[in-house]
Amino acid sequence: MAAVTWEMHPFCSIKLLTFPHFVHHRVNESLCYRDCVLGIMASVMYKITFALFILYRGSLSVRFKVLSEASVVAAFGSDVVLTCRLIPEMNAEKMEIRWFKPMYRPYVHLYINGKDDYTAQMPQFANRTELLKENITRGIFPLMIHKVTAQDSGKYYCYVESTEHHGSTTVQLQVTEQQPDLNQDSYLQDQKQDKKESTRKLRYVIWGSAAAVVVFICLSIFGNRRSTPA
Repeated sequence: MAAVTWEMHPFCSIKLLTFPHFVHHRVNESLCYRDCVLGIMASVMYKITFALFILYRGSLSVRFKVLSEASVVAAFGSDVVLTCRLIPEMNAEKMEIRWFKPMYRPYVHLYINGKDDYTAQMPQFANRTELLKENITRGIFPLMIHKVTAQDSGKYYCYVESTEHHGSTTVQLQVTEQQPDLNQDSYLQDQKQDKKESTRKLRYVIWGSAAAVVVFICLSIFGNRRSTPA
């Protein structure tokens, strides 16, 4: 029986059978080219698919921006809330949230491993800080500071870190010696009053329009009856 050997076809990486009693065993060139083209296309599609998968995985990684108010003014002895939130909204329960002043440590407030950690807190903030977690699943976690003092004035950093990303923002707190400004409260009350007044006026307009329509319909019916001959 003739020995069987293998050789690589020059046009594509497909092993072809050759027999010693033939000068050269050739396969149909069109089939070979087709297989080559299909192989190249498969390789290209694999690379494209892999690249798209990497991009998709990158888009799924926890990327966010940390935002807050630029500055907050509070009266001496009052409670103040320093805002901090993530864009886009996402659950921050498993993230590390650090509130600190320019010296970085000790912290103003530290939230880590799903709970508050007061072991490295600045002494001046002991028993005076509270991370509000009502909306932490939406990426909203403001810091409340109770009974602010003049020493509390300054820049605050809100630093947020996840397993794949991190970001920070700053808030400037200014503590004044004056009593809380009531202008904002009165403005809000005026806004509520104006809204109630507008609602009441709109209700009157709707009722008046409905009454006018009813009267018009009644008059039309009465007029038609009078114009109809007996």
